[in-house]
Amino acid sequence: MWENERELNERELGGVLRSEVDGPAPAVRTDLADVLRRGRRRLLVRRAGAAAGVLAVVGVVGFGTAALSSLAGPDHSSSAGGDGPLVTMSPATVGPEWTAVNQPPRIPYGTFTPAWTAPPPEGREILAIPQCDSGTGSRFTTWNSPRPPMPVLNAWGLAVAQVASPARVSELNTRTIPANKDKHPDSVDGHVQWIDVTDEHGTGSVDLKAGYTTLDPVAAADDEAFVEGNCAPPRRLVRPDGTVLQFYPVRVSEPFQSLARVLRVYTPTGETYAITVVNYGSPDFEFRERDASFNRTGAGRETLPLTEEQLTRIALAVADAT
Repeated sequence: MWENERELNERELGGVLRSEVDGPAPAVRTDLADVLRRGRRRLLVRRAGAAAGVLAVVGVVGFGTAALSSLAGPDHSSSAGGDGPLVTMSPATVGPEWTAVNQPPRIPYGTFTPAWTAPPPEGREILAIPQCDSGTGSRFTTWNSPRPPMPVLNAWGLAVAQVASPARVSELNTRTIPANKDKHPDSVDGHVQWIDVTDEHGTGSVDLKAGYTTLDPVAAADDEAFVEGNCAPPRRLVRPDGTVLQFYPVRVSEPFQSLARVLRVYTPTGETYAITVVNYGSPDFEFRERDASFNRTGAGRETLPLTEEQLTRIALAVADAT
């Protein structure tokens, strides 16, 4: 979560989001805080009238679907390319348009093995998920983390509050990563925003990262098909307006066996967004003002706080707001 790419896993929260975006930095606004408060009030009303038997996990989605698993029991089946564990439900349940990207799987260079410096907590199962090279990134798409437009930010925050019910959601958390004016005089600040999601299994979080591409949505998605270090090809939904949603397999990384699930949105206007769900949240890291970086201090929960179905709903809300 909030990693600028993958090479600094110990700063998983984007400690190197030194922005290279042109133009002045947008002013910080608090609209989303009001949106989240309104969303939580509506959720509290729903909870008060709910039957006592409602499951207190985040696998229940208020969209008329059946109760979903929230990774409480990781599935260790495998798929093409080896990215099978921890995927409990295909986003194809949202609609028939989801398809596997027509690219061959990559050959893993190995499987995840925890480092002795920051292993998972005692008793937590080690997940031997295949690891593949994420490459050097794209020459056409930049993820400099400018502040997302308010309609997108509001839609994202409200969607998180809605789909996470009955889990508890936090206020919007934000941090600014100052631009490196010495290196890039025309650069502006980067922005990190996340919302904690807490249920009986602990606290995880979901973040939103913005970027821009010079390619059309399908070409940009093709170009970044394996940037998450996935071995199996991602899954894709192409909407009628040309917007592309691209779903990546769950990945595991250091420290503490961190889990992440990413869904990227590529729009016809060039704006791009990455929504990432991780198995840790604000209790598990600190922001160091002296170098504007995030430092992980806790292992987080064992499972992800949201299902694929819930993450898909959030991404669709973001796509509708662009």
